[in-house]
Amino acid sequence: MEIINRLSRMSAISAKLLSSDVQIGLVPTMGVIHPGHVSLIEAARKMTDLVVVSIFVSRMQFHSDEEYLKYPRDFTKDVDLVSQQNVDYVFSPAEEEMFPRDFSTYVQVERFAEKLPGIPQPAYLRGMTTTVLKMIHIVRPSFLFLGLKDALRGAILRKMIRDLNLGTEVVVTPVARHPSGLAYGTRNYFLTEPEKAAAAVIYRSLKAAEEAIAHGERQAKKLIKEITRVLASEPMARLEYAFVADPETLEPVNKLHGTVLIGVGARIGANELNDSLLAETPAE
Repeated sequence: MEIINRLSRMSAISAKLLSSDVQIGLVPTMGVIHPGHVSLIEAARKMTDLVVVSIFVSRMQFHSDEEYLKYPRDFTKDVDLVSQQNVDYVFSPAEEEMFPRDFSTYVQVERFAEKLPGIPQPAYLRGMTTTVLKMIHIVRPSFLFLGLKDALRGAILRKMIRDLNLGTEVVVTPVARHPSGLAYGTRNYFLTEPEKAAAAVIYRSLKAAEEAIAHGERQAKKLIKEITRVLASEPMARLEYAFVADPETLEPVNKLHGTVLIGVGARIGANELNDSLLAETPAE
């Protein structure tokens, strides 16, 4: 496994690999490697010839400088965990190379998902799409791997990739979960043990909605009411948003048909967590 810090080095390697028809899989991370990342690496290993894991804490993907500065960083630990997964390259560029002081070019997916409640601030989404676009141009992956927990982000990136004819395919893998049901995620780092136990209610609320569908419920507003009911049973949880949407267009769904994306955002203590699942509407 090679650790690459320079953009020019990563670009040169990617160009050489592509000339040999090697399919590259990219797993983008901001470090704090956890079992969810490991599941993405495993999927990339199965589907591609070569796996690149990026570790880059993008300042653009934070709501404030304070949040950015307190974000946990342990590069040595992250590299040790990644090295155990048969990864070929770790790409960890310096921020001044990725986004120099005079950087002023951004990509933004406009008028997409804006009807959904709880959508992150436009500046965050712009930062996310711009960062991933730069990674795609540098690494040139055939496949980009994301977890279903971040299905909202995945849908926005698929839209960006289609609109810009990038040729990279977004692969969304099942959510890796703790036995309690809590989805593994970077923000779990900030949870206390009691908060981790409380946070399992998020998945329970999603499963309650899925069970309601299995029992014949087809009205999205009633599913959201069920999610709200389950979240309210946990004193440490506060619902931020819940939605039922088309998984590709992110248009809100009123009456269910086919596959739908159910997303939940909740605050556990001071921490904002999210989770989602795909639910199939049984044929009637």
